[in-house]
Amino acid sequence: MTFTRSQLQLMIVAGLCITFLASAIKSSYQIYFLPLTEYLSISRGELSVVGALFGLSVGGMSPLVGWICDRYGALLTILSGALMTSVVFLLLTATQNYAVFLVLYGIMSAYALTAMTYIPLGIFIDQMFSQQHKGMAFAAISNGTAIGFILLSPVLVWLSGFLSWPMLCTGIGLVFLGCVVPVIILLRRQLPQTSSSQQQRFGQVKPRQVLQNIYTPTFICLAVSFAGCGASMGFIDVHLVPLIQQQFATFSTYQEVTASTLSVLGIAELCGAFIVGWRLRRSSPITLLIQLYLLRGGSLLLIYDTQSKFAYLLFAIVFGLTYMGTVIITSLMCLNYFGAQLKGRLFGLLFTAHQISVFVTVSAGGLLYDTFHHYRYLILLLVLLCGISAFAASLLSRDDSEHGVDDKCEEA
Repeated sequence: MTFTRSQLQLMIVAGLCITFLASAIKSSYQIYFLPLTEYLSISRGELSVVGALFGLSVGGMSPLVGWICDRYGALLTILSGALMTSVVFLLLTATQNYAVFLVLYGIMSAYALTAMTYIPLGIFIDQMFSQQHKGMAFAAISNGTAIGFILLSPVLVWLSGFLSWPMLCTGIGLVFLGCVVPVIILLRRQLPQTSSSQQQRFGQVKPRQVLQNIYTPTFICLAVSFAGCGASMGFIDVHLVPLIQQQFATFSTYQEVTASTLSVLGIAELCGAFIVGWRLRRSSPITLLIQLYLLRGGSLLLIYDTQSKFAYLLFAIVFGLTYMGTVIITSLMCLNYFGAQLKGRLFGLLFTAHQISVFVTVSAGGLLYDTFHHYRYLILLLVLLCGISAFAASLLSRDDSEHGVDDKCEEA
């Protein structure tokens, strides 16, 4: 399919807006982590379970979302996520029950986020953009998350000083219902739909084909590598803000360091995604993936045990530069290794590994903090996992990654 310039611009802008607003799902929990412990009358460890369940649920939902994308198309999948977000956050305004919160946020909002982000967006980009422009398109659209760090996180930090959790949930629910859902419907109307023959081709994939591929060394190495991405992202989403509050006792300093760290992280993420998209045209994706994991592990050591504002800013720059690159490269390598027919299901299963790692890391972080009252052991664990991810990436076949996509396309 070929598209006009205006259609391509519409896809980029709409995708960027969706990922930007979808970042509110995690940012709201992240910034309101401590107020939520008081609102729900629970400990940090108990609230960490919610974040851990959220991460695990994203992993469980990922293969389902991949299947829905292959069966019904990426845009309908994204629309279902936006509608679910509206329902969940409007319901969250009416409960202080921990068990209900656990189900609404830990499970239902996990589907909502999964259905609006990397898996459907990756498939959408695979279908709509040429091979030469896939990396840069993914970088552009996924940078909505980075803009969320830059703009949304500081606003939420400021709002947390006077806006209650129920009021925030009401606002998020109404924004998705009134803004995101209409944008997706507009995008669907403006773009040609996937042909019936193409959907039939995707529907012919048998479960046996999926099972055969998940036992291959290539898939296992990708899954182990991607697990390190999940572990470190889980730390950012749940434990980074409490860590900053622990290190900086006064509320004004905590607000300053949190807002600046998250904003710089977002700016670096935005720059890093475009750098990775540009470098993918010239560099081996495996070499680039190894470098990103080593840089990420090194950045975590900067905040091992410090009260230096500069250390947190430097951490935000280095970590942010790697933030989206690991997702972009893993998505493209999944397409290159396994082909378009299997991309949705297998990338969904890779996200299962990613989110199992999130669950383990977030749970371990809460338990380690409750036991030792610091996050130093968690940071050392994350550094180790980043090293394992780099090693797993080094075991992947370079020839298949760089040239396999042509063969896969021919098979499809």
